[in-house]
Amino acid sequence: MTPQHHLPADIERTSMGIITAELAARGLTVPPENAAVVKRVIHTTADFDYAENLRFTPGAAAAGVAAMRAGAAVITDTNMALAGITKPGLAKLGGQALCFMADPA
Repeated sequence: MTPQHHLPADIERTSMGIITAELAARGLTVPPENAAVVKRVIHTTADFDYAENLRFTPGAAAAGVAAMRAGAAVITDTNMALAGITKPGLAKLGGQALCFMADPA
Protein backbone atom coordinates (compact mmCIF):
# COMPACT_ATOMS: atom_id res chain seq x y z
CA MET A 1 0.00 0.00 0.00
CA THR A 2 1.31 3.45 -0.91
CA PRO A 3 1.49 5.89 2.00
CA GLN A 4 -0.85 8.83 1.78
CA HIS A 5 0.84 12.15 2.48
CA HIS A 6 -1.22 15.05 3.64
CA LEU A 7 1.44 17.56 4.63
CA PRO A 8 4.32 18.89 2.54
CA ALA A 9 6.70 18.01 5.37
CA ASP A 10 5.62 14.36 5.08
CA ILE A 11 6.35 14.34 1.37
CA GLU A 12 9.74 15.96 1.91
CA ARG A 13 10.67 13.57 4.73
CA THR A 14 9.75 10.56 2.56
CA SER A 15 11.66 11.99 -0.41
CA MET A 16 14.78 12.56 1.67
CA GLY A 17 14.54 8.99 2.97
CA ILE A 18 14.33 7.70 -0.58
CA ILE A 19 17.32 9.82 -1.60
CA THR A 20 19.36 8.59 1.38
CA ALA A 21 18.53 4.97 0.55
CA GLU A 22 19.32 5.45 -3.15
CA LEU A 23 22.69 7.06 -2.36
CA ALA A 24 23.53 4.08 -0.15
CA ALA A 25 22.39 1.61 -2.83
CA ARG A 26 24.69 3.33 -5.31
CA GLY A 27 27.56 3.18 -2.84
CA LEU A 28 27.82 6.97 -2.75
CA THR A 29 29.03 8.61 0.43
CA VAL A 30 28.56 12.34 0.87
CA PRO A 31 30.57 14.10 3.59
CA PRO A 32 28.19 14.86 6.48
CA GLU A 33 28.90 18.59 6.37
CA ASN A 34 27.66 18.73 2.75
CA ALA A 35 24.94 16.06 2.86
CA ALA A 36 22.00 18.41 3.40
CA VAL A 37 22.98 20.53 0.39
CA VAL A 38 23.63 17.54 -1.87
CA LYS A 39 20.35 15.90 -0.90
CA ARG A 40 18.43 19.14 -1.48
CA VAL A 41 19.98 19.50 -4.95
CA ILE A 42 19.07 15.90 -5.78
CA HIS A 43 15.55 16.47 -4.42
CA THR A 44 15.17 19.54 -6.62
CA THR A 45 16.63 18.05 -9.79
CA ALA A 46 16.03 14.28 -9.41
CA ASP A 47 19.62 13.90 -10.65
CA PHE A 48 21.81 11.65 -8.51
CA ASP A 49 24.90 12.61 -10.53
CA TYR A 50 25.15 15.68 -8.29
CA ALA A 51 26.27 13.40 -5.45
CA GLU A 52 29.47 12.82 -7.42
CA ASN A 53 29.79 16.12 -9.28
CA LEU A 54 29.22 18.84 -6.70
CA ARG A 55 32.41 20.27 -5.23
CA PHE A 56 32.59 22.28 -2.03
CA THR A 57 35.24 24.62 -0.72
CA PRO A 58 36.08 23.47 2.81
CA GLY A 59 33.58 25.03 5.21
CA ALA A 60 31.30 26.31 2.45
CA ALA A 61 28.11 24.70 3.73
CA ALA A 62 28.77 25.89 7.29
CA ALA A 63 29.47 29.40 5.99
CA GLY A 64 26.19 29.34 4.08
CA VAL A 65 24.29 28.29 7.20
CA ALA A 66 25.98 31.05 9.20
CA ALA A 67 25.09 33.62 6.53
CA MET A 68 21.45 32.50 6.52
CA ARG A 69 21.30 32.71 10.31
CA ALA A 70 22.74 36.23 10.07
CA GLY A 71 19.87 37.29 7.79
CA ALA A 72 21.68 37.23 4.44
CA ALA A 73 19.59 37.71 1.33
CA VAL A 74 19.23 34.80 -1.10
CA ILE A 75 19.49 35.91 -4.72
CA THR A 76 18.45 33.44 -7.41
CA ASP A 77 18.89 33.52 -11.15
CA THR A 78 15.45 32.05 -11.90
CA ASN A 79 11.92 32.74 -10.74
CA MET A 80 11.43 28.98 -10.39
CA ALA A 81 14.19 28.83 -7.76
CA LEU A 82 12.65 31.84 -6.06
CA ALA A 83 9.28 30.08 -5.91
CA GLY A 84 10.90 27.07 -4.22
CA ILE A 85 12.32 29.05 -1.30
CA THR A 86 10.38 28.92 1.96
CA LYS A 87 9.95 32.62 2.53
CA PRO A 88 8.42 32.43 6.04
CA GLY A 89 11.38 30.37 7.24
CA LEU A 90 13.81 32.78 5.64
CA ALA A 91 11.96 35.76 7.14
CA LYS A 92 12.30 34.22 10.63
CA LEU A 93 16.05 34.48 10.11
CA GLY A 94 15.74 38.09 8.97
CA GLY A 95 16.48 37.28 5.33
CA GLN A 96 14.65 37.64 2.07
CA ALA A 97 14.75 35.97 -1.31
CA LEU A 98 15.15 37.98 -4.50
CA CYS A 99 15.28 37.35 -8.23
CA PHE A 100 15.92 40.14 -10.71
CA MET A 101 15.40 38.20 -13.96
CA ALA A 102 11.97 39.76 -14.59
CA ASP A 103 12.95 43.15 -13.18
CA PRO A 104 12.60 45.71 -15.99
CA ALA A 105 15.55 47.71 -14.63
